[in-house]
Amino acid sequence: MNRSFRLLSVVSAFALAAVAARAADAGYVDLGKFKPAAGCEFVEVNIGTPLLKFASLFMDHDDPDAAALIKSLKHIRVNVVGLNETNRADTTAQVEKVRAELEAQGWTKMVTVREKGDTEDVAIYVKSHSDEAIDGIVVTVIDAKKGEAVFVNVVGNIKPEQLASLGRGLHIDHLDVNVKSKGV
Repeated sequence: MNRSFRLLSVVSAFALAAVAARAADAGYVDLGKFKPAAGCEFVEVNIGTPLLKFASLFMDHDDPDAAALIKSLKHIRVNVVGLNETNRADTTAQVEKVRAELEAQGWTKMVTVREKGDTEDVAIYVKSHSDEAIDGIVVTVIDAKKGEAVFVNVVGNIKPEQLASLGRGLHIDHLDVNVKSKGV
C-alpha cells in the first residue's frame, strides 16, 4: 500500500505540473467544459505539444512551411457545440464570459463579425508579447444558421504572416486575412 501511495503521489505531481505548465503559457485560455445537447453535433479536439511535433514530422517533406508552423505550436483546442433549447442560453453566456475575460486580460480583438439578424457572431482575439510573434489565438463563433457554437484556442509562437495559413489549415475563414492591414 505504501508503494501504491508513492506511485499515486508521483503521478499526481506530474499531472499537476503539466496542467500548471499549460496554464502558464501566455496564449492558453481555459475555455471551460461543454455539455453536448441531445441530438446535436459535438466535437472536442485537444492536441498537445508531443502530438503536434509528431504530426510535423510527416509534413516536413511535403510542406515545410506548414511543418514549421506546426512545430511552433504548443496546444490546439477546438470545440464545436450543437445548439438547441437545452443549451443555447448557457453556451451563449459562456461565449460572452470568455470574450469578457480575454478583454480584461489584455487580449487584442482582431476580428469582429456580426451578420444582420444575429445569424453569425464571430470574435477573434490574439495575445502577443511583441510585434514578432503571437502567443495565442482564440476564436469564438455563434452561428444561428448552423445551430452551433465554436471555440478555438491555438497556443504557440505564431508569426503574424502565418495567420492566414493557420486559418486555411484549420478551416477558420475569418483568420484568412491580410494581417498587415490589421496591424498585428
